[in-house]
Amino acid sequence: MKKSFYILLLLLPFSGAFAQELERIKEPTPKELQFIGYSFTRMTASNVSPTNDILQGQVIGRLFGQNSTNTIPQTAIYGEQRFVPMFIYKPSILDGYATFRGLFKIDYSWGDQAYGVGNNRGGAINGGQINLQTLMANVDLRPDGDNWNIVIGMQRLFDNVRDPNVNSLTVAQTSGYKLSYWGTQAVGVSVFGNVSPTVKGRIGYFQLWENEIRGDDDVALWMADIESKPLPLLETGLDLWYLYDRGKGAGGISVLGQGLNSALADYNGAARIFLPNGLSNYEADLFWFGGHSSFNRDFLTGRWWADAYIMTNFGAIDTGLTNKKKIADVFGIGANASLHYKYGMTQNDKISLEMQYSSGDENGISDGTLNAVVTGNAYGSPVGIYSSHKALLLFPDPQVINRYYSAVHDISNMGLGVTAAFLNVYKDFIPNKLNAKIGLATAISNITPAKGSSYIGTELNAEVKYNLKVFLTLGVSAAYVTLGDFYNSPNTTYYKARPKDPWVFFTTLSWLMF
Repeated sequence: MKKSFYILLLLLPFSGAFAQELERIKEPTPKELQFIGYSFTRMTASNVSPTNDILQGQVIGRLFGQNSTNTIPQTAIYGEQRFVPMFIYKPSILDGYATFRGLFKIDYSWGDQAYGVGNNRGGAINGGQINLQTLMANVDLRPDGDNWNIVIGMQRLFDNVRDPNVNSLTVAQTSGYKLSYWGTQAVGVSVFGNVSPTVKGRIGYFQLWENEIRGDDDVALWMADIESKPLPLLETGLDLWYLYDRGKGAGGISVLGQGLNSALADYNGAARIFLPNGLSNYEADLFWFGGHSSFNRDFLTGRWWADAYIMTNFGAIDTGLTNKKKIADVFGIGANASLHYKYGMTQNDKISLEMQYSSGDENGISDGTLNAVVTGNAYGSPVGIYSSHKALLLFPDPQVINRYYSAVHDISNMGLGVTAAFLNVYKDFIPNKLNAKIGLATAISNITPAKGSSYIGTELNAEVKYNLKVFLTLGVSAAYVTLGDFYNSPNTTYYKARPKDPWVFFTTLSWLMF
């Protein structure tokens, strides 16, 4: 009996370790099938509305453009809802070698259509709508653990070196090129790798449009990106992209087509060319080459955060005939810089200043050179979704569902170029619980349109957000834009007349589900 007692005393100091080991043994193994969901509800009041009866469902594009959006003497009030489910399948039998991800979306406006088929509809009485959109369906292979991986299939196409499968959308909005050029999904193959502990890279191929499989009439994109950390707080990167455009305008969204001379480019407020001498199609080889840098991104340590990028466009546009003849050269430039100061305790106690610039072209390709910036908005809608500025109407606001429009909807500003400034002041009234923001945005066109001026407008906006629970947030937002004489030009509005100043007020309820 005494012997047993002494043995117990000897083992007593190790009893905590035994208990911890037992606890680890009891921990459940990670689930092979995981679910992440996002629910977003928005109620809006505004004096902006599409005026064409056909365009009452999903409305995307430039404000006052071909989507028929205009300011009206009434107040438009409507509700919208979005549900985005993601399913991740990671079978344990493969030991992390392969993962499948599927991301889908259901959007609808309250009271809009029932018993039908079509995206962004199904909110009317009885519902019964087939409305499921595929945003992602890809296989992620990791032959070498966490050092590099291959993503195959429908995936996010971002202008960023980071793997968007495992990095948040917020990271893409505040690093790289801030989704100004590419921010959508596409089918293709991407290879992401950690070249060294301080260097990461991405090589990607995306099939944007496959028209007739037997013909050379496709649009494809190749991307090569590298980023290093020469210092712990400093990130620098270089990026080279190439777009092979042999689509000849075939394919595209609805009757708008796609490409540099398409109505889609005009619809999105991107740079659109008009071919000479009655030509109906073209071929193009387009390149982007640029660099970006960031210091203390996301306030990793310290109170200052600064970043900048510069991106050049170059290439050539040809006739596309048997005997090719050059129509025009391409050379444009876009640049962005921002400076943030955290004056308080949390990341929401900050002041941010951001500048955006893009070169413009006064006469298109008539002089043999296109000096405007080219983005993915000529090939899809929406694609270039620059939104780090936090404006709501002057530039795109991502807090939308069915109605996504803004005055400067593409950083090229219809090919005229833009210089814009954004000032935002944030305050956490209750740390990580209740925060507010007031913002000011202003923009001028770098090329003055005929019978108008360069001044596009100035926006004043404000937001208040309250975290009801973890990942469950209630928000209230408002914005008013004072339009400039840029809109005196009949070339800047679909109705060839100056619109009234636009405003918007909306509430949101967002819930990230695990």
